Amino acid sequence: MASIKHFRGFARSFRMTYNATNESALICLREMNDNRKEIDIQIAEGTITKLDMMHQLKIEMHIIDLLLKKIDDKINENKCSTLINNAVKIVTERVNDLRNTVYLFFNIEDEEEPEFLKISNILKIRCSYCYDCNASIQIISNEENASFNFSSSDFIKILQTTGFIDKTSMIRKVFENIIIQGRVILAPRKYGKSTNLTMLKYFLEIQVDSLGNPISKADSETPITDTSNYELFRNLKISRETKIMNQHFGKYPVLYAKLKTKDEINSYSEAIDEAKEIIHKSFELHSYLKKSTKLSNKQRAISKFWCDGTRYKMAVFDDVIIGLRSLCKFLSKHFNKPCYVLIDDLDSFIVSDTDTTADTLVEEYRCIFSFLKQFLLFLNNKKYVFQAFMTGKSSLAIHGILPVCIEMKQFYSCHEFTDYFGLTNDELEYLFRKPEFINIQITVKEVKAYYGAYNKFAVNEKRKNQIYCIWSILNVLKHKRLDNYWRGFGTFFCNFSNKHIKAIMEDLVMTEKDLDITLFNKPKLIALPIPPLIFKTTEDIYSNKSLEYFCCNMLDLGYLTCNKAPLVIQVSTTDETNFTANLRIPNEEVRHDIKNKLPLLS
Repeated sequence: MASIKHFRGFARSFRMTYNATNESALICLREMNDNRKEIDIQIAEGTITKLDMMHQLKIEMHIIDLLLKKIDDKINENKCSTLINNAVKIVTERVNDLRNTVYLFFNIEDEEEPEFLKISNILKIRCSYCYDCNASIQIISNEENASFNFSSSDFIKILQTTGFIDKTSMIRKVFENIIIQGRVILAPRKYGKSTNLTMLKYFLEIQVDSLGNPISKADSETPITDTSNYELFRNLKISRETKIMNQHFGKYPVLYAKLKTKDEINSYSEAIDEAKEIIHKSFELHSYLKKSTKLSNKQRAISKFWCDGTRYKMAVFDDVIIGLRSLCKFLSKHFNKPCYVLIDDLDSFIVSDTDTTADTLVEEYRCIFSFLKQFLLFLNNKKYVFQAFMTGKSSLAIHGILPVCIEMKQFYSCHEFTDYFGLTNDELEYLFRKPEFINIQITVKEVKAYYGAYNKFAVNEKRKNQIYCIWSILNVLKHKRLDNYWRGFGTFFCNFSNKHIKAIMEDLVMTEKDLDITLFNKPKLIALPIPPLIFKTTEDIYSNKSLEYFCCNMLDLGYLTCNKAPLVIQVSTTDETNFTANLRIPNEEVRHDIKNKLPLLS
């Protein structure tokens, strides 16, 4: 509907601007608008490519240039340009939204950004013919500066910005219970998961030279203070934890793997290819293993194979399935101690093809599930793994692929790591008190009202933490205005086309009601793969606990939050333990995105 409304506005503007016989510009605009609607759908489904988004951005910025030239002509002719001004505003809003989405959707920290992404202009649009036609629009830029860095999630780069929040005290929590073999921390997109994981990497890793020899002169029993990583942490909160610094800083071989896939996965074979890429990049971080004298000839050959820029693509299944296990084993042998394993985006291996039939989708996902379960089985090996720390978004996508020794910390629950993924109330207020941001006219009260916090409750307890989306708050500080900066993507949102789900979401959005629901007991699903269900438009979602599945995913993805503490329910006939939750949409930003998705995906 919004797309049609925008097009009508363009049409009126162009009819005022061009002769009736000149329809080429109007046809071009119609095509651009149709393309944008299709791109918006692909963005919502999570199937968009970076190339398509960049192409659309160039087209729309070219349209802005054309419209601005016509405005200049109108001004010179003392003619009214109100409608063209409105058209420019609409296209500008769309350009800003698309540019923000590029950074929200894609990781471009290792790539050179196109110059047109860095353009930043405040355009004063005026109309000499009318007094009330004056307007000001801004084309926002994501060009990084000393205050912000939205193109990178690397701890070192974030540390250099004014918007940096010191979360290093999380490291103390990591070592409070070393009996636990590993943890998975779940949080929605852009809540600091990757930054925290790279922070752990720099804190834990043994820094080495090109031959794999430790750079520090300190022995294993002596605190390390002579490395570049030490300089990162020396003035941060964790540096005051003397025992942690002495025992753990720079003391571990670290296996760091990013499971985030470059493109959407449409089949089991594509998942295997992506796994090869992940193993290759993880081995590349330790290229010194190719010449390590502490490894056997065969182990050095395997390391060389995975580090090679082309040969790794020829790896057979048996080599892929033990790829990370081999790296973990080689690192442990090289350093003569078990590894600390860090894995980011654990739930990235999701089948994204919405055209796949239900039976095929389930079968493909079942194969991927079985593969991932074997792929990550090495986490259970205490000989090679000291501990693991991992991140992801969806509990249902992850549940069952990990060994039972790994704890899962869900986003909607209150746990020891809650305050480190997102912004706490105190951290939000601290940012707005910083001298660099004192010229912002928006108040903290207004920010809290619009980006209302996610409630984190401990089950059956009154204890509650509140967390804000760090991406949204930093964007407010950068652009100095309230806007809708955050959203989620993925084929899961195609479920909005189901008439039952659509009715529920419309009720939540329009009436601001709460939703009481019983969430099922996930432990009993450990042995079963849980495909990313796409309900048919007319399917009865109330069968097979599908509504609970849907709501659980919405909680994980940040689209719902608990309104009050969940209550445990014991089912006496089956000895199952479920819990009831009172859910609502967390804030206006999320409400706006749901409103956009409902008609777009229906």
